[in-house]
Amino acid sequence: MQPPSENAAQEDTAYRVLARKYRPDSFSRLIGQQALVTTLTNAIKMGRIAHAFMLTGVRGIGKTSTARLIAKGLNCTGNTDETGAREVEPCNICESCIDIANGRHIDVMEMDAASKTGVNDVRDIIEGAAYRAVSARYKIYIIDEVHMLSDSAFNALLKTLEEPPENVKFILATTEIRKVPATILSRCQRFDLRRVKTDELATHLGSIAEAETISAEPAALKAIARAAEGSVRDALSMLDQAAAMSADNITEQAVTDMLGQAGAEQVIAILTACLEGRPDEALAQFEKADSQGAEPEIILADMLEMIHQASLMASGASIEDVSDAVRDAVGALAGQGIARLGRAWQLLLAGHAELRNAPQARSAAQMVLIRLAHIAPLPTPAEIIRKLPEAQKQTQTQSSPQANPQATPQAQPEAQAQNQAESEATRLPEAPEPQEQAAPKPDIEEMPPEASASLPAQPDTAPAEASPELQPEEKPDENMAPMPDTLEAITDLCEAQGEFIMASFIRRHMRPVLVEAGRIDVQLTQDADDRMLANLAKSLGGWTGRQWLISLKHEGGMPTIEEAQAQAQQAIFDKAATEPLVGAVLDTFPSAKISAVNENTGTQAQDAGEQQKG
Repeated sequence: MQPPSENAAQEDTAYRVLARKYRPDSFSRLIGQQALVTTLTNAIKMGRIAHAFMLTGVRGIGKTSTARLIAKGLNCTGNTDETGAREVEPCNICESCIDIANGRHIDVMEMDAASKTGVNDVRDIIEGAAYRAVSARYKIYIIDEVHMLSDSAFNALLKTLEEPPENVKFILATTEIRKVPATILSRCQRFDLRRVKTDELATHLGSIAEAETISAEPAALKAIARAAEGSVRDALSMLDQAAAMSADNITEQAVTDMLGQAGAEQVIAILTACLEGRPDEALAQFEKADSQGAEPEIILADMLEMIHQASLMASGASIEDVSDAVRDAVGALAGQGIARLGRAWQLLLAGHAELRNAPQARSAAQMVLIRLAHIAPLPTPAEIIRKLPEAQKQTQTQSSPQANPQATPQAQPEAQAQNQAESEATRLPEAPEPQEQAAPKPDIEEMPPEASASLPAQPDTAPAEASPELQPEEKPDENMAPMPDTLEAITDLCEAQGEFIMASFIRRHMRPVLVEAGRIDVQLTQDADDRMLANLAKSLGGWTGRQWLISLKHEGGMPTIEEAQAQAQQAIFDKAATEPLVGAVLDTFPSAKISAVNENTGTQAQDAGEQQKG
């Protein structure tokens, strides 16, 4: 057994982790919480001190430290200026400050609600609050992780928390503010402690490293600050670990190896290879990072962060978190454009979520990279539109007549000639020969809206001579279908040709204005895709051997085929409801409804099992 002197010496030389050693002992050293410091400073100076405080935020941002600082500021006996006015900053040399810092002040009680959750523990607080402070101005109760209290404990605390004695203050802290009852929150002055910014946290780590004579690269400190996600305690713990790992000589590579991350250059290389469509290179870089201990989930997370930074740069936003070593590479990624970066973000975000459910995260990450490498090089919608010169030409042709609506008399012949040329351009060509009908049809569905100028649709003000007329020499081919002159006949022709999607479109979305052989004036429903009309006109021309002109109107349409059928069916139901027997049944069972009518008699209604007693 060692002598007491040796034990005391060992206690004096015992190592204290940086998270405890550099716990802030004054509000000036509390980083990242300026709003809280300002509010408390003014409250103490003006004497407007709340009886209960609620501190909330993520782990490691200073909730417990702030609670102790408030207790110091309220009970410090040395924080008065020359005029006798109190200051918010504790002196840290008076007996109260020293006892509170060491956790032995008789009037400042700290309770861990995670281990003392019952109503009996709260009852001790209630009974103790009835007595005045022994040696301090205020008796202060600090309840950490207050959301862990039971419902009965919360209910027991309500009355005392609402109307405590004048010399009693409550300071509650929690990481799960949603689990705290609203009745408790309404009795407290709430402070939401924010995450510390990366740059501010990196600067704080640099000052601590300098005080501890630890050599650390700025990039390494920033990597630690990013990994801490705004938590000061997490950052100090990682700094402590990195210092021990690298013998007080912290490099960026050492931090990367410690955190199981891939280097920024490796992440850039993987992402660039994927966006350029080189899956072999991307997988090779991934294998290299994986062999060095990088976690697949973290690799994808770093790739998402790089895409985020590149998107911000491409949008013109200021970038501060990007190190100078990779700024040029991120700028090169920004050159890919917002559309490609956004598509890559969505793919990686979905892949990152898949890793949690995958049996092997490494295999799932490789599949995500393969998928991204094959999809990323595909053209964007804007690039597809630019590669459609015919669509652009037709779009410009459609918009040109409206450029000068009030033409001069001298320009009228030219305008008429131009309108006639445009009318001829919108007409469909003659039907191809039978052997040419087997050629694949153009994919009208995939064309953008502005590229749908091939649609022979005319505006409401279209000239009358634009309607097609059957020429005398045009004789119907016996191999062609007869010319339908009603919307129902056109629907039947589509079904006969196997175009069931087109037939369904006609039934549901086309409101006829005028239908005759070779011409359709139609109004579409609100959710209809007008690009289907171009396909319909082309198909009718091929089936009948005649030109078809489809004009899109904006009013005057009659009900669609489905709407007309529904109206007719409802008329039959209404007529059946007038029958005495049916009416008596409906009156007896208000929830009953007619679902079918026996067409053999036309008057008998039968229930299809949908009657419900009200």
